[in-house]
Amino acid sequence: MYRSLNPSGIGILARQSELLEIALTHRFLGLEVDIQEVLRRAQTSGPAAACRYLVSAKVKIGSFDLPVDLQADDAKFEADLAKLTLVLEVAKELSADRCLVPILPYSEQLPFHENFARHASRLQKLAEILQPAGLKLGLHLLVNQPVPEGAYEFITTTDQLLTLVKSIPADNVGIVLDTWNWVVAGGSFTDLDGLAKEQILGVLLVDGPAAKPAAEWTAEERLVPGVGGQIDFVSLLSQLEQMGYDGPVALAPDHAQLKGPKREEIVARVASVIDELFAAAGVAGNPGKRVALGAR
Repeated sequence: MYRSLNPSGIGILARQSELLEIALTHRFLGLEVDIQEVLRRAQTSGPAAACRYLVSAKVKIGSFDLPVDLQADDAKFEADLAKLTLVLEVAKELSADRCLVPILPYSEQLPFHENFARHASRLQKLAEILQPAGLKLGLHLLVNQPVPEGAYEFITTTDQLLTLVKSIPADNVGIVLDTWNWVVAGGSFTDLDGLAKEQILGVLLVDGPAAKPAAEWTAEERLVPGVGGQIDFVSLLSQLEQMGYDGPVALAPDHAQLKGPKREEIVARVASVIDELFAAAGVAGNPGKRVALGAR
């Protein structure tokens, strides 16, 4: 596994080139890219030119958000699929191997069973589109979201999420392990033993307050690992290491938890937290030497 910078997860806004510079300066081996920015460049200059600065830096693409709305009506969903050709071309240029989609805990259109069937069908279709490009699809369960009045409940537990994954007859669909959402959704990290390492497509380390039950945690209580004291991250990372997980590991606390005068200081803190956890868990490898973008 390797340390990956997730700018949106830590509340950092900047041009992609600036984020890349910061990632390299602080020895991140991976970067979660803003695919929409890359697509805008690709539409005007072509995929190769749009990706050149990322490719030349030799940074791993940790993941990207697939621009598809699973909750959309059929017309909008099919329109999203039609736009994936350019996404796949960009992913190929970047040598990206994984992308993510959110799984919301509600639907404003369909009751649970109908929505489950629609998600399974749509995810299977996405898996078939992504597989020739070597892309895997991670399902990111988001349990603590404002639910519109009158909406139907959807997936709110890890058991339901894992059932959804198992219902899709494709080997390129898995989960994003967001530790905070996993615990809030009633999951145990022993549940991961039923997954192959290839089915874990991203790890987001987020702590929660030990002073109250996980079911009562609020979104503002997505804490930096070690601050809350609720989750044993060292044991989790050791477990993932033993499984052979080789994907990205990032932080994604509530942005207020990482406030600082400079974004470089925020990134440095994030890097330090992950490095300390990696060292304690005996994770193999090291972040590498500090380099400037121009030295690549």
